[in-house]
Amino acid sequence: MTVDDLKKHFGVEKDIQLTKTILGVTRGTISKWRYRGIPLDTQARIQLLTKGKVKANLQALSA
Repeated sequence: MTVDDLKKHFGVEKDIQLTKTILGVTRGTISKWRYRGIPLDTQARIQLLTKGKVKANLQALSA
């Protein structure tokens, strides 16, 4: 999953809209995710939060 996947799912236009109110993270965290990727444990939590509508990138485990 990517930051863009999250923006699409939550229906927001800007990265900052994903911060405290939706995901409970800081703007810096979203920025880090955009450039380094979202950690797999975080992706798993987000997958649970979205009831599986946004999927964790499990293929990254086999890389």
